[in-house]
Amino acid sequence: MPDSHDDDIYDLLRLPEAAPPVDVYDSLDIDAITFGADASRRSLTRLGPDEDFDHTRVIPGTEVRPPPTSAVPEVPVEGSLRRASIVMAAGTMVSRILGFVRTYLLTVIAAGTSLALDSFQAANTLPNVVFILLSAGVLNAILIPQITKAMKQSDGGQEFVDRLLTVSFAAVLVVTVVATLASPWLLDLYFSSSGATRHLTVFFGFICMPQIFFYGLYAILGQVLNARNQFAAFMWSPVLANVIQIAGLVWFLVQFGAHPDPATWTPQMVWVLAGTTTLGIVIQGLFLIIPLHRGGFRWRPRWGIRGYGLGAAARITVWTFTALVIAQLAGIIMKKMLSHVRLVHPEVSSSISAYDNAFLIFMLPQSFITTSILTAIFPRMSRANADGNNSTMKKLLRQGLEMPALAIIPCSLAMVVLARPGVQTVFSLEPGQVGSLAGAVAIMGVGLLPFGITTLQQRYCFAREDGKLNLIMQTATTGTQLVILVTMFVFPPQHALLVVAAAQTIASLVGATAWLVVASRQLDGIGMGEVNRLWMKLAVASIVAAVPTYLVAHGIDAAGHGAWVGHAGGTFIGGVLFVALFLVLAKVLRIDEVLDLLRPILRKVARRN
Repeated sequence: MPDSHDDDIYDLLRLPEAAPPVDVYDSLDIDAITFGADASRRSLTRLGPDEDFDHTRVIPGTEVRPPPTSAVPEVPVEGSLRRASIVMAAGTMVSRILGFVRTYLLTVIAAGTSLALDSFQAANTLPNVVFILLSAGVLNAILIPQITKAMKQSDGGQEFVDRLLTVSFAAVLVVTVVATLASPWLLDLYFSSSGATRHLTVFFGFICMPQIFFYGLYAILGQVLNARNQFAAFMWSPVLANVIQIAGLVWFLVQFGAHPDPATWTPQMVWVLAGTTTLGIVIQGLFLIIPLHRGGFRWRPRWGIRGYGLGAAARITVWTFTALVIAQLAGIIMKKMLSHVRLVHPEVSSSISAYDNAFLIFMLPQSFITTSILTAIFPRMSRANADGNNSTMKKLLRQGLEMPALAIIPCSLAMVVLARPGVQTVFSLEPGQVGSLAGAVAIMGVGLLPFGITTLQQRYCFAREDGKLNLIMQTATTGTQLVILVTMFVFPPQHALLVVAAAQTIASLVGATAWLVVASRQLDGIGMGEVNRLWMKLAVASIVAAVPTYLVAHGIDAAGHGAWVGHAGGTFIGGVLFVALFLVLAKVLRIDEVLDLLRPILRKVARRN
């Protein structure tokens, strides 16, 4: 595969060939691995407990054959990448849109960010927290890298994959059973509630917690599909889940209407909402079996992974898992504090559901832009580290710092000025809930770039197999976040959500700055002077474009006198105005990187006309 990094990265941002290979779970990135569907089932070479596949010695007299090449049809790299990118981009876009529809319907059912919505969100989010710890600690640090190394074996890694999948499925199943049985106590650690709210939360928890296994099924099978260059099902399966969940929400609204008070919920209502939500995740996971079977993949359960070179991987996993535990504990503490404020002051709108809604908006540009680019850069960073090529690593880091910023910095300012009409367009909110949510979105928006840099830091550490540095950086970021969170009890309770948003933004800034200093020292400089100049020009163009955008968007919003059409009109017209002004300013300020992205689009338009 050609090593044309610049062209490949720019291709990810071009339209209509935009190629965001965004995993639903950002922690589950995978390089382009292929293993044969019809690979022989010969045994892998047994290794010592601490040996690695990279250091496998060929046993005399044993013929080592490359994996069969017929299992995955060869296609031109450019055409394959382009088609896969379009498929993934389309699936991600549709899934995100349906996700917003789902969130909107939830706010209608709960009459905004009510205690009932908090209760459901807590129970429905906890399976994600548990699975992220399991997936990123096991899959990212062991499963995926070791499959890559196993590909050097005579059977294309088939036996090793069988064994790893068997252990992975078993581990996820055990965790699911334990978490389901312990869900009342886990939810008490995660969410402060009492009376009818706690009863409802526990009920929701028993129904939602089995999602862990099917999240695991989806993630594991999805990586196998990606490894076989079968991208469509993995990216479109969440769409199917969203459709099922939306159907359940519509069913709920038709049959029961809005119910913000937890005391009014019946078992039938709980089963309709939580049951259809869990059913969507079940179908999402099981659906992937179909394309895998059609593609010729056969999984044969095999037990035992001792002697297959996992000693070094296990040590990396300890660092990775510890960092994840720290990050998740911060999230648990944050939501525990928010729920406590809501419990003591039920009149305030600072709630778990409000935070989740703000974070949903925040992650939209992060997923489409930053994660897309870093997913493409990550395998190249791994190869550069393996080759000891510091110059390539520096180049890739600069790309990871510059390329997302071209869109992320403008998005940050757009989120700040369009926050209020935007949240009123997307969510069904009571008037008193708007200010807190809009403020949180604006504050989070300021932290888009630092948050993306911390994501690049994680990829950098994984590429260098430096779990210790990742743990140190995570500890610094989380420590800063927790210190700021403590100030929540100093400010009035209605500002709790703003404190949470500020803690996230400031912590990301601290973590990003610390890592840039460390990386510059490790690589003897990464060219931050050029990067800072680009950032400054993008910031100037974005700030200048933001001022008239704010005036126009809020003017249209006010003219609507609280009607949805006013909110939507202000958001849409303001967004179009911001983009137009930013592009003009980019040309005036000679931000060549932005102009380079526009040229292919303009050429396509010119040819069509």
